[in-house]
Formats: sequence, structure tokens, C-alpha cells
Amino acid sequence: MRVLIDECLPRQLRQWLSAARPEWSVMTVQDAGWASMKNCVLLRMANDTFDVLLTADKNMHHHKNFAGLAVSVLVFPVNRVKLSRLACLRLSSLMRVRPGEKTIMDLSPTADWGAATLDEVIAEREITRHRFKP
Repeated sequence: MRVLIDECLPRQLRQWLSAARPEWSVMTVQDAGWASMKNCVLLRMANDTFDVLLTADKNMHHHKNFAGLAVSVLVFPVNRVKLSRLACLRLSSLMRVRPGEKTIMDLSPTADWGAATLDEVIAEREITRHRFKP
């Protein structure tokens, strides 16, 4: 899998994913030279090179120019601090993303982040939700 990490997520995510899945190609937006690009341009550029874009940008899945793209987008619902506690959740959601899918991870704000597990995958009209339970 070829994974691109948006600049709104910590760069350390690259090392974690590379260590967890050495067969994957993982790169940050900064590594690709695409920092500060508008979402529409970033999606088009990523479509030619990557399978999935990881982001915390909750507006990314509302983007109108998503039609016809093969790149998937996985939206993390957390900030940089909490993301470090989501190792197993990141991987379980990432393994379930399908080409061209817009996926949002739903986590209870009161959940024990370290003990949460993927509970259900809900396909809605334009997005897929990965709901986690504590």
C-alpha cells in the first residue's frame, strides 16, 4: 500500500506505519514537496501516486472534486497529542479502506483510547464510518 500523510498529522506517523508495515511505502506531504497545497490539488496529485491519504482535515471528505479519484481518504478525528495513543486503531481502519473511499474514524470523546476496538463499519451515501467502542 502507498500511504500519504497530510501535513495536519504528525510526521512521526510515518515512522510508526513504516515499522508496523515495512512492505508499505509511506510518505508525508512535506516529503513529496506538496506542503501547503489546496485540498483539490493535493487530491489530484495523490491520486496518481498513492492509495490512501491520511488526514485530520474534517472538511476533506466534503470535497466536491472527489468523484473519479482512486485515492482513498482516511480522516482521523483527533489532534496530534491523542493520535499517538491510537496505534491499533490507525492500522485497523487503514487495513479496511477501499480504493476511492472516503472514511471517517468515529471515536467517543470519553473512550479509553488505548483500549478501543473497531466495532462496526457503516457505509453511508458518500462516506464510510469506522465506529470504535471502548
